[in-house]
Amino acid sequence: MRQKIIKKLYDLYLEHGSIILGVDFDNTVFPLDPMFIEECYETVELVKRAVPYSKICLWTVSDKWSLIYKVALMEAMGIKADYVNESPVILGDGPKPFFNLLLDDNAGLTEAKSILEGFLQLIKNTE
Repeated sequence: MRQKIIKKLYDLYLEHGSIILGVDFDNTVFPLDPMFIEECYETVELVKRAVPYSKICLWTVSDKWSLIYKVALMEAMGIKADYVNESPVILGDGPKPFFNLLLDDNAGLTEAKSILEGFLQLIKNTE
């Protein structure tokens, strides 16, 4: 199944020139809990490698000022979000969080990172 998902991402990339990568902030790219420091570092490095092939959608719960801070921290990490708490895809009567892949510590982060690694490897092998 993993290979099918990687192939689907690759086909979407070929069709649209990028994939839509959803990225959570807390304990995904920024460790609120010290036990997530290494995992967050690995995720940041992976997202930075994916930037040329992705539209990055930061999707996080925040008040207005915390959101400004989170965006600035991501930029300091080398990740510029193309969208913040919005999606490039409008479906139906309004915006819907839509991603081709979501990196979120509460939504299968390990598997999603493995799929993203496979996608990046496939691109590298075909360039």
